[in-house]
Amino acid sequence: MVRPDTGLPRFEGGPSVPVVSYLLVIVILAGLVAISPGASPPPVLGMAWGVLLIVLTCSAVKIENVAPRSFLPPIRTIVPVLGAVAAFWGLYNLVAVGLALGGVSGFGTGLSRTAFHPVLYLAALLSSLLFTAIPEELFFRAYLQQKFTALAGGTTRRAVLSGVGLVSVLFALFHLPRWFLASGHGIGSALATRLFALTLMGLAYGVVYALTGNLWLVALVHASMNQPPLIVSVSIPSELHLVVGMIEYAVMVSVVYVTVRVTDSDGTPIVWTQRDASVSAGD
Repeated sequence: MVRPDTGLPRFEGGPSVPVVSYLLVIVILAGLVAISPGASPPPVLGMAWGVLLIVLTCSAVKIENVAPRSFLPPIRTIVPVLGAVAAFWGLYNLVAVGLALGGVSGFGTGLSRTAFHPVLYLAALLSSLLFTAIPEELFFRAYLQQKFTALAGGTTRRAVLSGVGLVSVLFALFHLPRWFLASGHGIGSALATRLFALTLMGLAYGVVYALTGNLWLVALVHASMNQPPLIVSVSIPSELHLVVGMIEYAVMVSVVYVTVRVTDSDGTPIVWTQRDASVSAGD
C-alpha cells in the first residue's frame, strides 16, 4: 500500500502563514546564493540549506497546530514506493537501451558513469534525497500543497487541482534566485522556457503527491530525477529537453497511478476518497 490512510491535516492558521513562510524561504535562499554564487554550492552550504528548510517548514506547521510527524508516511509504504520508482526507471532504461541500439542521436551504447561507479552514484543520490528532495517536498508538497488545497475547499477535485497548480508555480519561482544570482541569466525566452519546464516538473511532483499523499515517494522521485540512474550514456540535445521532460513526467505519473490502483484495496486515488481530517474527527 503506497498511500497512508490519512486525510488533509487540520490547519488552524490563516493564509498569511504559508505566504510569509514562502517569502522567508525565498529571501534566505537569495541570501545564500548571493554568498555562494557558483553553479553548485559547497556541500556544507547545501546541507545547511536543507536542514534550514526542514526547520522552517516544521516551524510553520507548528504555528498551524499540526504535528510535523503527521507528514511522515508509515514504514510499511517503503516497499511499494521503491517498487514504483524502480518500475519507472526500469522502463526508462529499457527505452534508452532500445534507442541506443537503434542508433538514435543522444543515446550511446556505452555504459554511463552510474553503471561504472554505482557506489558514488548511491552516495550522490542519498545526498540529494536528504538535503534537497526531502526538504523541498516537505515544504512544497506536504505543507504548501496541502495547505492551499485546504484553503481552496478540502479534497474536492477543484481544490486539489488548485493546490497542485498554485504550488507548481511557486516551485518554479523558487528557482529564480539561482537563475539570476548564480547563473547570471537575464530576462528573455530562456527564462520563460525554464519557468515553464519547472512548472511542469512541479505539476508532476504535485500530482504524484496528490495521488498518494506519500512524502517518501515524491521525495525519492525528485531525488532520482536529479540523479538519473541510467545504465547507458545519454546526452539529449538541448532543444529536446522540454519534450523529453514532458514525456518523463507523463510516464512517471502513469506509473504512480498504476501503482496506486494495484496496491490499494479500492484503487481510488487518495485525494478523492479521504475527507478533511477535521470532518473525520467529528468536528
